[in-house]
Amino acid sequence: MDALAGRLAAETDIRTLQMSQYLGFLDQPPDTPAHGLQPDGKFHLGDLRVDVSAGEPLGDVGYQNCVPAAMALLAQSWYAAAKEQYTPTLEDTLKIYEKISPFHRDAARSHDRHQSTSGRRKAQNDFGASLLLALKLWVNQERPLAGLLPEARAFLEIEPRNLDQIREAVLRFSGVLVGLALPQSIKDGKGVPRDAWYVPGYGPVYDATPGSLSSHCVAVTGFSAREFFCLSAGRVRRLSPEFLLTYVEEAYTVVPPSALDSNPPLRDQITQDLFDLRTSDRPDAMPAFNHRWRGGNIM
Repeated sequence: MDALAGRLAAETDIRTLQMSQYLGFLDQPPDTPAHGLQPDGKFHLGDLRVDVSAGEPLGDVGYQNCVPAAMALLAQSWYAAAKEQYTPTLEDTLKIYEKISPFHRDAARSHDRHQSTSGRRKAQNDFGASLLLALKLWVNQERPLAGLLPEARAFLEIEPRNLDQIREAVLRFSGVLVGLALPQSIKDGKGVPRDAWYVPGYGPVYDATPGSLSSHCVAVTGFSAREFFCLSAGRVRRLSPEFLLTYVEEAYTVVPPSALDSNPPLRDQITQDLFDLRTSDRPDAMPAFNHRWRGGNIM
């Protein structure tokens, strides 16, 4: 299976907290030309450089596990911000995958090894995961992902095509999970994904059509004055601003406890807003077929 696949179609929930509504609780961002993951494979945190262990591949491994892999790589950025090294393993991502979707590896063991790829996928339910649902599980108060990912109390949605918010979320909260409609053009003539992802000069058509390759999820954990950076299939990928503007379908930042504890007004406001969401009835504007209300928001 393609390493650059595994994110189900973007979903929306009108109750999702928006990063825009909390900008007033943040001071003016410092003038930081580069922060977080950089092309040299290190996290640049001011004067500090934190190495990233290569570890084992998380992507090109026969599973559509890009969402749990991105979640684990975002956690890696949290650890780096705390001056600690954390190297997620394939096993970590598959355990997360089993928690956030119907995927289960054991289903394949009783299956005929010589069946088609699609047969194995059906047996394993290896069809990818919803990014929004995965985030709701991560911040669930019962902590179903405890032991697999660090504690998270809230996630915030980034405004569509707002690159400033992506930079600020990387700076404040160590990263952003983005859902990409990947084009075929990110691959070279040999079919290998390029290190630099950009929009070709002829625009988002032909092999650069959004989604012509797959639906993917990455953790953007660094930026420079000209580019954004993520790890995908074991390599640092350079994403141009225009690439993000063209191919991002959804974007969220997860707020680590340390960021909330260091900002009591922000923590108190988010806590109150989450309480209101968990105890309120379904909003009038929400379609009746959505059955996740009165606490079922998993937030």
